[in-house]
Amino acid sequence: MRLAIAVAAVCVLGGCYAVYDPTDDLAFREFPTTGAAMDALLDEAGPARVYAIGEYHPTRATRASSPLSRFTHEILDKLVPRSRHLVVETWLDDGCGGASTQVKREVQDATGRPAGQGLEIEALKMRSALRRLQTHGLPMTCIEHGSLLDGTGRVDFLRLLELVTEKLGVAARALVSDRAVIVYGGALHNDLFPRWPLEDLSYARNLQKDLGGGVVELDLVVPEVVAPMPMVRIEDWFPLLSRAAPDNVILWERGPGSYVLILPAADRRVAAVAKPVARD
Repeated sequence: MRLAIAVAAVCVLGGCYAVYDPTDDLAFREFPTTGAAMDALLDEAGPARVYAIGEYHPTRATRASSPLSRFTHEILDKLVPRSRHLVVETWLDDGCGGASTQVKREVQDATGRPAGQGLEIEALKMRSALRRLQTHGLPMTCIEHGSLLDGTGRVDFLRLLELVTEKLGVAARALVSDRAVIVYGGALHNDLFPRWPLEDLSYARNLQKDLGGGVVELDLVVPEVVAPMPMVRIEDWFPLLSRAAPDNVILWERGPGSYVLILPAADRRVAAVAKPVARD
């Protein structure tokens, strides 16, 4: 990304300091509510065949409402009139026993996912059913579960990510019709412009090619969830967290059809993680 020079002078205690605000380089928009931001995004994006929604996964240490809960209660209804199917990145009950249990336990331990995530998925399914959306999980056979374990009996996480990518893409392709498919999963698999060397972990990029367009990527950012994550410091949208507030929703377009939505923060304190720092 090309950085323009945008410097403001701050003078305190007799000294002047230069403060560079990187948000000056981002053509973002601000809205008072999530609904207003979604209306603007959907009008701008136009007709879509797939809404590829991605979240930054919360951990057990997170105290804020999860991205999944925010999607269920603040965003889903905006997509319902345009959609017929919802695909959720979750395994269907397969009855595979040992291998399945091992995979689920290791993933839970490695990611630190909140224990209540299963209940949130059920809440999403219930709301979807009430809105007449057909909800689909990701079926996985016992053989596939077994293939995720390496020679020591531990989960091969790269293989797991590859399998999730494959299944999300297959499910979306199979369900595309006269109305759009909503696909909800992690913010890695839905990238239209993935970073090297993560291209093979995005179903959205290949789906965009296969369908000849019509894929809209939307990353959901809950400020309290991402603030402790070192990995998001390299994201172009990270400086926008400095504007996070309870009455502020930030929409940034990464590229054609690729959006980042920074949802309202619980309070203004989380913005400090991305505030510009004054230097001599």
